[in-house]
Amino acid sequence: MKAQYLTEIELPIWADPQGDLMLEKSRDDCHVYFDCWEDNKPTYANYIGKIIFENAWAVKSLDIEYYDIFPIEDWKYKSSICVVENSCWLDEMIQVRTRHYNNWTKWKDKNYRHFHCKGHDNYFDIIAENYKVEKVLKKDVEHYEKLWR
Repeated sequence: MKAQYLTEIELPIWADPQGDLMLEKSRDDCHVYFDCWEDNKPTYANYIGKIIFENAWAVKSLDIEYYDIFPIEDWKYKSSICVVENSCWLDEMIQVRTRHYNNWTKWKDKNYRHFHCKGHDNYFDIIAENYKVEKVLKKDVEHYEKLWR
C-alpha cells in the first residue's frame, strides 16, 4: 500500500480554528463554509469563508477531531486545507466510477484531487478538480449563522 500524507495549502483568510464547518453538495457543486477571524488579530470577522470546489463528485464526512493521515512536514499555516497525496480513497472512487461509466475519463478529462477540510471536531473529504476561496458577508448569509452563534 502506498503511503498517504497531507500537503498543506494556505488559505487567504483565517478560518476560526475552534469553528465548525458546513457543507452544501449537489451534483457538481460543493461548497464548504466556516467562520473567520480578522486577518491581523484573533477576533471574529464580519464575514464567513466559502470554499468552492470545482467539479466535485465525491464527499465524505466524519464528526471527529482526529484524522488518520498526517503531513510529512510540520504545520506551516494558521489557516489551511490539505490535499491527500497518494489517496487510497481517490483510487477507490475512480474504480467505482469506472465500473459504472467505463469511458468517463473521456468526457470528464480532469485532474482530480482528494481535498481535506478540517474543522474543530469535524472534517470533510472532497474529490474535486480544483477550488477557490471567497469571503461572504455575514449580513448576506443569515442561513449560516449557526457557524458564528
